Amino acid sequence: PPRSTLFPYTTLFRSAVLALLAVSGLATRHQSEETGRRVVQLAANLGGEVPADRFLKTRMPALDEDIATAADIRLVGVTLTRTVRDLLPVLDRRLRRGARIRVLVIDADSPARAEAVARSRGADSPEFWQHRIASTIDLLGVLISAAPDESALQLRVLPYVPTFGMCLIDPAETYGRIHVEVYQHQTIEQNPSFSLRADRDSNWYQLFARQFETLWNSARPYRLTAPG
Repeated sequence: PPRSTLFPYTTLFRSAVLALLAVSGLATRHQSEETGRRVVQLAANLGGEVPADRFLKTRMPALDEDIATAADIRLVGVTLTRTVRDLLPVLDRRLRRGARIRVLVIDADSPARAEAVARSRGADSPEFWQHRIASTIDLLGVLISAAPDESALQLRVLPYVPTFGMCLIDPAETYGRIHVEVYQHQTIEQNPSFSLRADRDSNWYQLFARQFETLWNSARPYRLTAPG
């Protein structure tokens, strides 16, 4: 129901519950307060006031299961070294089954490298970021043999640090998923993340799907080569 009509119904429902408990002789003060708290919480949830802890997570979910059957996989991050390393086996299998993979990381030969240093805590050397990006490129190079053609596995590099990382899984499908990781500044705390579904979060889902295309179009193509 609209917000303007929700709270009168909530108040009525709350009063009815408390009256029933009182008549039955079960309405202790503690029970009344607990019932009231739960009804108010239910009303807030229905009104869209969802607690942040129910929406934001302290880390990205494991991606292997979602990617295991995906035909369209897109990754965005600063370096993505750990992500690509952890997903290497499943990415290899998906490429051999005809999937398409697009990857976005920062350009080690652009001001983005210095920007990454300024935003991070501890990793205060441009060489650190250059080494990480080189490792990601090497890992992606290992996948070249599994790709049927150059369009199956593409890498582009950004001239700036993205404000969030993403993993898009079959984003054009009704069952698509987008996992978003919000990057922080000068902290070693876990980055908050959240997940969007095409069949549930239409407006926000489409926003982040478009953001990928915006990032992709502003990035420079990088030609991958097999190691050796």
